[in-house]
Amino acid sequence: MFKGPGGMGDMMGLMKQAQKMKKDMKKLKKEISKTNITVTNDDNSISLVINGDHLVQKITISEDIDINNINNLENKLKEVINRGNKEVDKMSSEKLSALSKQGIPTDLPF
Repeated sequence: MFKGPGGMGDMMGLMKQAQKMKKDMKKLKKEISKTNITVTNDDNSISLVINGDHLVQKITISEDIDINNINNLENKLKEVINRGNKEVDKMSSEKLSALSKQGIPTDLPF
């Protein structure tokens, strides 16, 4: 077997490193997916639980909200959903940045 730069030993090492990166990335993406984030709108009248896949898990609406004012309700829902999505993106970026600091590209397709 060849040793040194460009040899088969280097190729095997790179393949092992790539397999480890793939495993680490899958594990992290699974962890992110299972993470739930809770956010509320500015007046705490609507609470939202959203997971790392941006899927809404639960919405809680305060009894104090005037459900007859549809425009107000729509705006509050939009506010809390947008806030939840931003928090998920922030959490994902923070967790993925740990891998990128190790030299692992975070945009791999796995």
